[in-house]
Amino acid sequence: MTAVGRPTKYSPEMLLKTGKYQEECEKTGAIPFIEELALRLNVNDDTVVEWCKHKEFSATVKRLKTLQKLHLKKDALERKIHPTMAIFLLKANHETDEGSRSHEPIQINLVGRPSLSQLYSESEAASDKGANTGDLR
Repeated sequence: MTAVGRPTKYSPEMLLKTGKYQEECEKTGAIPFIEELALRLNVNDDTVVEWCKHKEFSATVKRLKTLQKLHLKKDALERKIHPTMAIFLLKANHETDEGSRSHEPIQINLVGRPSLSQLYSESEAASDKGANTGDLR
């Protein structure tokens, strides 16, 4: 069976252009965007995502995303961009929504402090004692 559709534009040249874009963003301090990369490569941003099946290209795009996340955080802290915009972009592009994280319960042992069961039993004993003496504290 033969493949249907247009042949891919992906080539080693696209990987080189992506690497140059990454280096340019690192040198200038510009925030990289997949959409801007797609325009420079003359493809759709969906195509960039599709090309991530190529190991080397995927690694470069992951580095771009990491660079973007770092720039968004730093620029928001330095008030170069509005923090609300940085939060929005981080949630939309980097899955950094605080509400979506699973929180594992942790156990905290306090040294020299009574346990909750000890406090509860002491509280029960005190309330029983108060009920027997008529004290309504």
